[in-house]
Amino acid sequence: MKTFLKTCTIITAGGLLAPMAFADEPPAEDQDRAQEAREWAEDRADEAGNWASETGAALENAIVPDRTRLTARALTTTDLEYEGGSVPIRDLRMSTDGEVEAIVVAHGGFLGVFGDEIEVDAVSASVSHDLDDGEIVVEANVTEAEMEAVAEGQRAAMSLELVEERSDTALYYSDLSGAEIHGADGEAIAVIRDLELSADGRAEYAIVRDSGFFNMLGETGRIAFSTLSLEHNGDGWEVHARSITQSDIEQITAEDDAR
Repeated sequence: MKTFLKTCTIITAGGLLAPMAFADEPPAEDQDRAQEAREWAEDRADEAGNWASETGAALENAIVPDRTRLTARALTTTDLEYEGGSVPIRDLRMSTDGEVEAIVVAHGGFLGVFGDEIEVDAVSASVSHDLDDGEIVVEANVTEAEMEAVAEGQRAAMSLELVEERSDTALYYSDLSGAEIHGADGEAIAVIRDLELSADGRAEYAIVRDSGFFNMLGETGRIAFSTLSLEHNGDGWEVHARSITQSDIEQITAEDDAR
């Protein structure tokens, strides 16, 4: 039986391979179809490569803040420097009209993680922004001794306050980042990507996305922060732009992309 199977295998293999070895060249029509298939595959590969490149750039832009502008997101990836030390900035406390009231920092812990949350009054801080290289420097007129004292529960400086638990009704940049904007018809028309700040620490524009995967992809544009209405519904903050429609957002993002 083993010999028979082996013989059949050899014969079968020979029968399959023989036409390939001795057949003439494929007809011209087959060559054309093969060429078309190769070109189609090459086009799809190019499209996939372009999509991957664009997606990678979009994801990088979503993760790495644009430092050519002074934005809330860029500030919250910067350290606050002061006499005797520096601490990572974690958030910004804001008023509903967009004014930055306090800089939230993480003092102590490991690389700012699990540290004490301290709010530094924005009046005591200064921000310098180098447009050439995008460097942002945030400094405050406080000392390390004052920081440590406040972290221990002492009232060492009027410009510092230990935050043991955030107020539910206080407004922070983290409440707005990624928040949906509800338009004239009440439907969500965009999400807030970032806030562009003026030199005196006030939100001038909301950088928005029209759509996208996890709010990271899609076209971006800017709308004046003054057009937004921020309302607390008892559970959290809602963002409305009652004079703006979905068509307005599409036009805004298209114009920004064209620039």
